[in-house]
Amino acid sequence: MKNNNPDVRLLCALLPLAICLVVAWFPLCGCAHALRPYNQPTEVKLRVQSPNPQEYSVAVGDKAAVPILADGCITIHVPRLERGCAMYVLGIKVKDGSPYEVRAIQLNRGNRTVRKLSLNDVAKLPVDDKGYRVLKAE
Repeated sequence: MKNNNPDVRLLCALLPLAICLVVAWFPLCGCAHALRPYNQPTEVKLRVQSPNPQEYSVAVGDKAAVPILADGCITIHVPRLERGCAMYVLGIKVKDGSPYEVRAIQLNRGNRTVRKLSLNDVAKLPVDDKGYRVLKAE
């Protein structure tokens, strides 16, 4: 049965447009970005566990790599890192731009980066009896 009522036909014609507008506008409503605080500059004590730790070096961000001595121990300075934004959609955090999640610490072997670590990754490493975070290189 065909409906010839012009109001019904207009409603049927505009309904897909209204749905598209709602779907397109939904992410824009209730979406917020919040700047995260900076990390505190810190000293990190690492012990690279490897048969030949002197083959490795550690770099932080874009700074020059520092070679690791034969005992595998190194203390590095981690400066204030770039802070990011946390994103919330309808009050639910969907992205955390914490500086503690930035993989700024690089373990290199020769000219090749073997591992990248964030401050949170370093905090999860086991601690030896001298207070060094133990990082297994192999």
